[in-house]
Amino acid sequence: MNTESRMTQSPAPSTLSERLRDLTSQSHESAENSQFIKLLLDGSLDINAWYHLLEQYRYIYSALEETAGKMRDNDPCLKLLSVELNRFDSIERDLVALSGRITVEPVGMLASTRAYVERILDTANDAPRYIAHHYTRYLGDLSGGQIMHVWINRHYGLSEEESAFFRFEGIEKPVPFKRHYRESLDNLPFSEAEQQRLIDEANASFEANEQIFTELQEIHGGARVAA
Repeated sequence: MNTESRMTQSPAPSTLSERLRDLTSQSHESAENSQFIKLLLDGSLDINAWYHLLEQYRYIYSALEETAGKMRDNDPCLKLLSVELNRFDSIERDLVALSGRITVEPVGMLASTRAYVERILDTANDAPRYIAHHYTRYLGDLSGGQIMHVWINRHYGLSEEESAFFRFEGIEKPVPFKRHYRESLDNLPFSEAEQQRLIDEANASFEANEQIFTELQEIHGGARVAA
């Protein structure tokens, strides 16, 4: 091969996890920068706002974990569905622990949450689409979610009993766990079309989260803490 042909050769294709990160970065950033999240994390809202978000997470993780239980036994994506990631029981405990501090009624399942939950439930036995939601939620919890914990705790003083959601007691070392998760994702036998379906669904997942934040902002926009 001469120098010219080497220079014009297309670069090697990136891994699925790299493509997933790069091709969802815009929708991910948009969700992270939603007004509700910004106000929550800078302490401009109150503990009621966190409670209502956690209430929506209860529905979301119930759908995620219910759907995981329906995946076919021979589905290669099962290696990603570690029970140590499950959050539903932790959320239940947090909601009970927080109830004594809450001065508002539960809001129930918001319309945006219902649409998101129905989308997740619709991915049963559709591994590429399901893994998109699994990735955006659980890997997010192990990454940015840990930073979120710092700020939520700083402003709203969560006790140990009120912050089980943020603790992954079965995962001693999150960094190697996340690396192994991405390697397992890269090794899934997905076709190019399936990979694209996964990426498209991950973008839809971030957009669904942003819609929930928007609806919560409508509820809590005026509930600012005193300066």
